[in-house]
Amino acid sequence: MRRVGPNSFTEVYFAGCNPSFVETSDGYVMIDSPQQPIDAVRWRERMEEKAPIRYLINTEPHGDHISGNAYFRNETRVVGQVQLQECFERYLWAFGSLDEKRERFKESDPDSVWLVGHPDYPPVNPPTMTFTDHLNLHLGNHTFEIIHMPGHTAPQTSVYVPQEGIVFTGDNVFHKCRTWMQECDPWEWLEALKSIEALDVETIVPGHGEPCTKAYLKEQAQIVENWVGYIERFVDRGVTPDEILTGPIEVEKQDPYPIGQRLFIHNDRLTDMIVRNLHRRILDKKEQSAAL
Repeated sequence: MRRVGPNSFTEVYFAGCNPSFVETSDGYVMIDSPQQPIDAVRWRERMEEKAPIRYLINTEPHGDHISGNAYFRNETRVVGQVQLQECFERYLWAFGSLDEKRERFKESDPDSVWLVGHPDYPPVNPPTMTFTDHLNLHLGNHTFEIIHMPGHTAPQTSVYVPQEGIVFTGDNVFHKCRTWMQECDPWEWLEALKSIEALDVETIVPGHGEPCTKAYLKEQAQIVENWVGYIERFVDRGVTPDEILTGPIEVEKQDPYPIGQRLFIHNDRLTDMIVRNLHRRILDKKEQSAAL
């Protein structure tokens, strides 16, 4: 657990994303939920011993950010960008059914097995409070500026807390761990990084990796630009994604960092997805430009 502001905390050692919370004078606001069921339940129990959890803000629809929502109910309102609400269940079930999840946990996280599909914790808990571009929440002495910043995903969201001098960016920032670009719009992502740069903050809490400052944003942008330039050179030569993937991929020249937070089993698959996503987007962009 890291204290990242006067009343703000994040956990960088859980499997999956960095779930975080801010303690206000009127209860807690969470940003994303722990991926592993046992971690989510323990977080909730510890927090509710002290104060109610008023809000849970999801920054994106990927499973490591939303699957723990199931374990935060009662008076906790889930907040998310409207597109996140619309695609919530599709992403929640992207990695299989409850039975399949339970089988995986028997090996990877036995302590969580009994919580998967438990009748007290129905798995689907999507946002019920939604917004399109911007939403301000006021709780106690804190203001939470919830801002749509598409990039890593279409519903991608940042949570800016002025009183803490902090922004929770979700996966628009991967601090010194491999950047996941499997479905991103890279040009929107670069614009999002500029928007984050413009915020008056001392600390960035990324979706993955240790907290950092705005000084890292330039390097994050460079990683996105590296991948776009690399794949664009293949597109310009008429090389297909399948043909690209038959040869060696210069991953470390585009992104020098290792995959983080127990996600290493996805490393090769991630490269495949990045190549296919960027190839399609770059080709589409070129075809649209040519049609003008």
